[in-house]
Amino acid sequence: MIVTRVHKAHSGHIEPPLNQAWDQLTKLTWKAAVVTLDTGLDITVTEAEYYTNGVRNQGFYNVVVGHSSTGPLNFRSTWDYLNGVSTGATQATRRRSALARDPH
Repeated sequence: MIVTRVHKAHSGHIEPPLNQAWDQLTKLTWKAAVVTLDTGLDITVTEAEYYTNGVRNQGFYNVVVGHSSTGPLNFRSTWDYLNGVSTGATQATRRRSALARDPH
């Protein structure tokens, strides 16, 4: 999914906006695209092939960030994980910027 950030004078928004009618995988794909837009990281969300006693569990997802992966995670945990990736990348960027400005 491709998303863009639309900037206005004192605000902005993401296009397309999150649609609550979308299925869970589409919502997570949208969230991953927003995090990619904000961080530049390569992120993929897929349905997990997660079985219990030979029965596939629905509603579980895997997240791949670059060459690292995690899962299976339920919808909420996947959303929270993506928020954590976004926060971590933002903090790492701020730290690098601060270190670059500090000559010591």
